[in-house]
Amino acid sequence: MRISIAAVALLALTSAAFAATEEEIMASRYGNTLVIKDMFGTSRVYYNRDHTFEALSWVATVKGTWKIENGKMCLYAIDPPLVYRAKYSNPECDAIEVKQVGDKWDIGSRHYELVQGIQKP
Repeated sequence: MRISIAAVALLALTSAAFAATEEEIMASRYGNTLVIKDMFGTSRVYYNRDHTFEALSWVATVKGTWKIENGKMCLYAIDPPLVYRAKYSNPECDAIEVKQVGDKWDIGSRHYELVQGIQKP
């Protein structure tokens, strides 16, 4: 029993050592644009160091705050338009990890790309 508890404790410490900090995750996102494509169209998200964001899509502009919790980026929309509320939960949370400008990845049916600079639609 002691060996199992020690192994679990060592694994937990090792996992914590490799977890990225909020600053490591967000450093490449400040001043750049996260482009998200899904079946509804293309959206662009801009993150600020003060934990605010702005998201622009073909249908609406949404502003709010962001928070990283348990390896997920959660966006809390402030007074979102009805069309946004019909499509997305509030907060809307997705897995997040360190990315660099130029990286592309998929989560579910969404395609993500981190592009350099502020790219307005």
